[in-house]
Amino acid sequence: MDEALRARVDELAREVDRLRALEAIRDRVHGFSRALDRLDRTLLAAQFWPDAEVDYGVFYKGNVAGFLDVAMGFQGAMRDTQHLVGNVLAQVDGDRASAEAYVHAHHVIVQGDDLVQLMVGARYLDRFERRNGEWRISFRTEVIDWGRWLPVPERWFEQNNEMPKGRRDRDDLSYRYLLPR
Repeated sequence: MDEALRARVDELAREVDRLRALEAIRDRVHGFSRALDRLDRTLLAAQFWPDAEVDYGVFYKGNVAGFLDVAMGFQGAMRDTQHLVGNVLAQVDGDRASAEAYVHAHHVIVQGDDLVQLMVGARYLDRFERRNGEWRISFRTEVIDWGRWLPVPERWFEQNNEMPKGRRDRDDLSYRYLLPR
């Protein structure tokens, strides 16, 4: 192979590696949100390296093992959650990367006989590392940009039985459709 062709092949290989890294990073960001919504501790843990650190300010600051307990308890106290992730901007530098991802999180909380919706606009700020070819989060923090606490006066969701309803565990219908990893 001549030098020009070899240089082009090498350039394409680097670009494919970068694109694969970006997709793996997006998968981790989305996997984090899915794990919260399904209350899937195993899936949540799989997004992080075991030695990862998490800094959520006064809510939690420390190693990922402790964060798993806090996150599952906090999210599990809510009747419903849905974390919608978008605008994922990632920068890759060799085996390290950083990312910012916007999230709109919707939570329904039971307070006595009432329901309250907590809506949050936030951003996940992450550092990633690739180890043995696998990308995972090595550091995570979250910045809240806005939030709303609103009463939910209607009970349409509870009364509507025309469609299957999501569950917050591994009995959710999605586990029958998504391929195991």
